[in-house]
Amino acid sequence: MRRLTVVVAVLALVVGACGGSDDSIRSGGGPPVSLAGTTNDHGTATATAGLAMELDDFYFGPTFVRATAGQSFTMELENEGKEPHTFTSAALGVDELLEPGQKRTVTITAPQSGVALFTCRLHQGLGMQGAVVVS
Repeated sequence: MRRLTVVVAVLALVVGACGGSDDSIRSGGGPPVSLAGTTNDHGTATATAGLAMELDDFYFGPTFVRATAGQSFTMELENEGKEPHTFTSAALGVDELLEPGQKRTVTITAPQSGVALFTCRLHQGLGMQGAVVVS
């Protein structure tokens, strides 16, 4: 019986360590920058050739995207919420409206330095904002 208890405990630790969640996209330690107002933080990811961006009620996942200066990458937007949402950024030159269930791919170019804010222009006041952060 004792051996069974040890085996179950070890398996629980292994499964817990290998389990995935939205937190697995975090680069550690919380948000890389602080944004004015409320921000519903759903993690940080590093920009890749085809970064998936979830638009949901009422957050972006990931909320923060780390990129290198001038890096160009595609972002695969998907509205997984029940409300229409936008991915809007004057700094990134994009303003896309997505109805529930819609997907769209946009090309993003990170700024040369600093932070480029993006929001849902319909729900920014509810914390639906994030940023591309140049590191």
